[in-house]
Amino acid sequence: MRRHRLNLYLALAARRSRRFVFSQTKGLLITGLFVVIPIFVTLWFAWFVYNLLTTWALAVMKQFHFLQEEIDSFWVQQGIRVLSLIAIVVLLILIGQLTRMTLGSRLILLAQKILLRLPIINFIYSTCKQIGDALWTSGGGSMFSKVVMFEYPCPGSYAIGFMTNENTEPFEVTEKLGSPVVSVFMPTTPNPTSGFLLLIPKERCTFLDMSVADAMRLIVSAGAVLPGQAHEHPPDAPR
Repeated sequence: MRRHRLNLYLALAARRSRRFVFSQTKGLLITGLFVVIPIFVTLWFAWFVYNLLTTWALAVMKQFHFLQEEIDSFWVQQGIRVLSLIAIVVLLILIGQLTRMTLGSRLILLAQKILLRLPIINFIYSTCKQIGDALWTSGGGSMFSKVVMFEYPCPGSYAIGFMTNENTEPFEVTEKLGSPVVSVFMPTTPNPTSGFLLLIPKERCTFLDMSVADAMRLIVSAGAVLPGQAHEHPPDAPR
């Protein structure tokens, strides 16, 4: 009888120890995922942009027959890619300096007029230019000027968005409504590249003091990263 109880006790202890080891292993695995996934996604995106901007340089260098043997080397390819990135940065700086000169600004305006008169291309160029002007104003600031909180999708629940235009000048929407509204972009979670344009009366908006970067982290993390916590250690993974 005592031996049977002892065996039962040992079996229960072994089962509890296995459960304990499994729960600890699961917690460590989840913690590792929370650490590795952001790093992996960041490195993957950086490599994607790096590869996208520098592939053309390898294609150009392969046209030179005397470099056929050397260009197959990994480090030679990376050297060509780095030099192409430096060339792109220098070219952008020169174009920026050119736009500040009278002759350069006239040449750029002439090129814009030519692009706007070409069929199909004029639509693509004008659309891209309008998006660029909206995303980055002439004053050098982002179009996301202020962080706004408002009731959505029903009274008592709140969402966060970014005011893109205060609409100080009347237009068709304000004329139809008979009252001024502000334009608010509400990003989706966790993908902030999509969202909704909302036209909301200014008195129904609560303007927050948090920065655009803090609000974007709050949206992307689905509320897990609060303002001021972005540089703190991540919380322990759920067990």
